[in-house]
Amino acid sequence: GADPLVAAEALGEAIYHVHAKDTMQNAPVQAKTSLLENGSLMDIPARSWSYITLGFGHGEEWWRQFCYRLKMAGYDGWLSVEHEDVLLNSFEGLEKSIALLKGVMPVAASDFKPQAI
Repeated sequence: GADPLVAAEALGEAIYHVHAKDTMQNAPVQAKTSLLENGSLMDIPARSWSYITLGFGHGEEWWRQFCYRLKMAGYDGWLSVEHEDVLLNSFEGLEKSIALLKGVMPVAASDFKPQAI
């Protein structure tokens, strides 16, 4: 359970492939069972966490920070979306996930030029 934002910075140039996957945390269940989970993926109300479409668990700002930290770490590769949301249709889930990533991922190379002083 490492923090992906911290891990992106710590791993730096060791990052060669990234999967984009989101989870929804169920605090009342976590209070009883912790994050350990072996229940049915289909029984979302009984689970301490569940896979969910990107942006439905962590919000847009979190994903913006994650993508920016990957860029800071020198990663310029693909983000492989893993759609495992049991409530959303796979096409709808992928469309929403891709739209979110397109909105937050820095794509163009920087054109910043420091001024000579």
